Amino acid sequence: MNYTDVFAQAIATLRERGEKYGNAAEMFDRTARLATIILDREISPFEVATILKCLKDARKKNDRLNVDHYIDAINYEAFAYQFATAGLDELAENQVAAELAKKLAPVNPYTGDENV
Repeated sequence: MNYTDVFAQAIATLRERGEKYGNAAEMFDRTARLATIILDREISPFEVATILKCLKDARKKNDRLNVDHYIDAINYEAFAYQFATAGLDELAENQVAAELAKKLAPVNPYTGDENV
């Protein structure tokens, strides 16, 4: 199996598990909430994905030829990225809107102050 086959299998695995277990983001969120209760400290979906990726990396020590470890690690990294960047698009849109509002806001004719 070459690297493109591994990526193709990673996508197929995501689809299969999505059909079987449901929305992945919801599953990571549920896992994070359970871990928060058990560990008595806030755990994020990002941390869940990172820990599961670590588990797959640890398993490679004893079974480095098992392609499942690599496929799952790729998918956990993708989820970690998704969770790490969640909300950034909205933040960027808000910043653009704020800059646009500054440019379009009227100037007080009496004081010359902007954004009145």
